[in-house]
Amino acid sequence: MQRRAVRRGKLSVFTYFLIFVVMVGVTALTIKELDIHSGIEEVLYQKDTSSSVIAENKYYINKIKNEYGITIGYGESEKNFMTSINANVQEDEYVANNNIKSIYEALKKYPNDVFDIFKQEKYSLYVVLVSNFTDNNLALASKNTLNQYRIFLSNNENFERAFHHEFFHVLEYYMQDKVKYLYHSWNSYNPTGFEYQADVSVLSNEYVYNKYATEEENANAYFVTKYSKVSPKEDRAEIFANLMMLNKKEGYLKGGSNIKNKIDYLINEIYENISVSNFHFSPYIN
Repeated sequence: MQRRAVRRGKLSVFTYFLIFVVMVGVTALTIKELDIHSGIEEVLYQKDTSSSVIAENKYYINKIKNEYGITIGYGESEKNFMTSINANVQEDEYVANNNIKSIYEALKKYPNDVFDIFKQEKYSLYVVLVSNFTDNNLALASKNTLNQYRIFLSNNENFERAFHHEFFHVLEYYMQDKVKYLYHSWNSYNPTGFEYQADVSVLSNEYVYNKYATEEENANAYFVTKYSKVSPKEDRAEIFANLMMLNKKEGYLKGGSNIKNKIDYLINEIYENISVSNFHFSPYIN
C-alpha cells in the first residue's frame, strides 16, 4: 500500500508539470495574438489618421485658392520643378499639413485687396512646398514671362518668416511691371561707400541692428539682418519679413533711425504702386 501511494504522488507531480507547460504555451499564444491584434489596430489607426490629414490638406488648399487666389502644391506632382531649383519635393502629409496651415494663418496678416492681383487673368501665384533645398536655400521666388509667380518653401523653423520674405519678392515683381525705376533712391539710405555683397560667407555684422545693444550702439545700424547686405532686393525683403513678424516695438522703429527711414520709403512705394489698404504691421511702425 505504501508503494501505491508513492506512485500516485509521482503521477501527480508529473501531471502538474504537464499542466504548467500547457498553461505557459496557451499564455504565450494569447499574448502573441494580442500583439498581432494590437499591431493591426495601430496600422488601421495610422491609415485612418493619414486619410484625415490628406482630406484636411485638400480642404485648406481649396480654401486658400478660393479666398486668396493662390495655388498650393506638394508631393509627386511637383517633382518636375525640383531639378531646376535644387530641391527635394515634400511628400510627408503631416509636414505639409503644418506648412499649409501656417501659410493660411500668415495670409490673414495681409489686406484682402492685395490678393486681387492673383485673381486677375494676367497674374498667378503658385506656392510649392519642398522638403529641403540641396544648396542651403530656405526658400525662393521666381517669375516667368507669362507673369506666373512661384514661391518655393522648405520645411524649416522660420517657415512663416520665409513666406513673408518671398511674398515681398512677388509684390516687387508686380510693382516692377508698373514702375521701371522702382526704389531708384534705395542706395542713398545706406552708409556712404557701402556696397552689397552677394557672397554670404564674407558678410559681417557691421551696420546690422542688434536687439541686445543699446540705442547708442544701434545708431549706426542700417540693416535688420546680416543677409540684408546681399542685395537691395534682399534688404527690402528682410525688412518686410521682419515687419510682418513683429510682436513688439523694436528699437529700429524709432523715428529718424536709418532703418526706419528705409521702412518709410519701402511702405510708401507699396502704397503708391499697389491699390491696398494698410498692412497689419502697424501700429508698431508709427
